[in-house]
Amino acid sequence: MLDKTFKVSRIIYFLCVIVSVCGLIYNFLYTTKYITIAENPILERWAIIITLAGIYGALRLLHPKLKNPDRENLTIAVKKYITKYYIRLGAVFAIYMFNMLCFSFTGIKNFIYLSIITIFAMFLCAPNKKHFENETKYIDQA
Repeated sequence: MLDKTFKVSRIIYFLCVIVSVCGLIYNFLYTTKYITIAENPILERWAIIITLAGIYGALRLLHPKLKNPDRENLTIAVKKYITKYYIRLGAVFAIYMFNMLCFSFTGIKNFIYLSIITIFAMFLCAPNKKHFENETKYIDQA
């Protein structure tokens, strides 16, 4: 069960990264040809704050770590760990989509750089088998 769940989470992670990179390339090629740049320093400033705070929050605060009572049952531990992992990956992907939408609307290249930073943050969200096994290890309360 653990191997299958880990493989599914790994596949979802790689699909998320591939979609992000392909979307970045497509959006960059399309937007640079057809959209004129609209300066919006307030949006840029808030995008930088949202991106940096969101990446920190996703990587630090949403780190999938289970408490001891959650580890008493293996299936519950796996479900909670995977749920926390998907929330973390979804948060980073939402930050990426925010930056891509801002780039599509304004054409400002700083949003491309913020998207690249977010993709590198996605690399830090890769599922680790050793951590997955350690967190879902059964703890005997006897």
